[in-house]
Amino acid sequence: MSAICRPPLLAALLGCVALLLLGSAAQADMSLDRSILIFDAQSTPRQDVEITNSGSENLYLETEILRVSQPGTEAETRERVLDPDAIDLLVTPARLIVPPGARRLLRVVNLGDPAKVDHIYRINVRPVVGSVEAETTAVKVIIAYQLLVILRPSDPQPELIWDRQGRNITFTNNGNTNVLLFNGVQCPPDGGDCVELNAAQRLYAGNSWTLELPYDGSVEFTTGVGQRNVRQRFN
Repeated sequence: MSAICRPPLLAALLGCVALLLLGSAAQADMSLDRSILIFDAQSTPRQDVEITNSGSENLYLETEILRVSQPGTEAETRERVLDPDAIDLLVTPARLIVPPGARRLLRVVNLGDPAKVDHIYRINVRPVVGSVEAETTAVKVIIAYQLLVILRPSDPQPELIWDRQGRNITFTNNGNTNVLLFNGVQCPPDGGDCVELNAAQRLYAGNSWTLELPYDGSVEFTTGVGQRNVRQRFN
């Protein structure tokens, strides 16, 4: 989808921007039924993501695989995969059309043998639109989605340790698979209302995370490993 804007005045420019926003609004009507895919020894080697178009125009979509190195660190990189045969992940179809009011499946297949540590990928799912031609400034809004894909080892062993220094707590994952910390709660040692911690973190293998707590007492988090969630208290 494209538009040509040649506004001589500011009012015309604003009208052109509005036209672009309205013209690309159909892209915002795309939704996916999931955002994270986890492959392990208990799961099937293929999983489907359902894409829904609740708009009034066709959605023309393309996918892009990114290989993630050193995930969760300052040195993390996401490299676009140009040769699909070089990785252990398949996404099909690479391009698809979703008619108005319809649903289509995007299939993700794990082709490789389990490694010794998690393999992490990202998959971009984005609309394909035309270019914007303008003699002045123009705006085009494109709503894209990104999937997180985790290929777990055959013997996943998380090893979550923690260290308290005053009101700071540092979590470190010394295992070979990621751990998700969420739904944190801390209560004051002398009673009173507990505080929900608006913080969640996925700790990949080798990651550390430091959090400043409101109180000196223990803190509780739900820890998620694969499909299993456990409530834990950390002193």
